[in-house]
Amino acid sequence: MTTPQLVGHCHCGAIRVILEPGKPVAELAYRACQCGFCRRHGAATTSDPKSFLHIEAAPGAVNHYRFGRRTVDVLLCEECGVYVASSIELDDGSRLATLNVAGVQLPGFEGRTPEPADYEDETDGERLARRRARWTPATLVEAQPSI
Repeated sequence: MTTPQLVGHCHCGAIRVILEPGKPVAELAYRACQCGFCRRHGAATTSDPKSFLHIEAAPGAVNHYRFGRRTVDVLLCEECGVYVASSIELDDGSRLATLNVAGVQLPGFEGRTPEPADYEDETDGERLARRRARWTPATLVEAQPSI
């Protein structure tokens, strides 16, 4: 049985996401990072290496923000300011991401409480290894989203 795609978008619709879950939604990780950025944005994220995430953004709609160690691109909507996802591009050109379920109102997570996650004590190497092991393969395409 195939798990249906989950579709969401930022507040204004300039960025659309399609998550193809690799397992039932109830089994996907659901986390609340405890860093200042995520707390201020009320972020609740999911990622899964067996899933796939498509991010479609209208041309010029994505603001790539980097903070702290500057190792990840935080994807914000340039128009409405919503925190959509965080992503990294690997040396081979592939992309991994963690999706802010709360920011794009992704269905299927209603009634769940995200698990607090604190990554403050990780080294850069540990952080990259965790992302490679847990984050979702993703694409980021600039095209007019069809919401």
